[in-house]
Amino acid sequence: MEHAESSVMASIEERADRIIAVSPALAREIARRFHVEPSGLTHRQSEALAFLRNFQATHGVAPTYSEAAEALGVSKTAAFHMIHRLEKRGHIRMLSNQCRSIAFIEAA
Repeated sequence: MEHAESSVMASIEERADRIIAVSPALAREIARRFHVEPSGLTHRQSEALAFLRNFQATHGVAPTYSEAAEALGVSKTAAFHMIHRLEKRGHIRMLSNQCRSIAFIEAA
């Protein structure tokens, strides 16, 4: 029985990897609908998330990648990847077709 369960889980993980590779937006929607809990954060990711929250609370909009890079002491490319990792891990959602728009996802 245990082997069958691990085989099923492996199959599900393979399918999930294919969905994520083909359509990250679809993967996010599936996670949202099934209330997938966000994964833990590294110290740097926690700093980035705190910066995003504070900036948006202060200015009413999300920071540009340049503003995030300057505040976090990283390159624009690194800031881009940090922000998109936060989205991939389920802590924020980038609002499509809207500049400087981030929705924060609260853990239940």
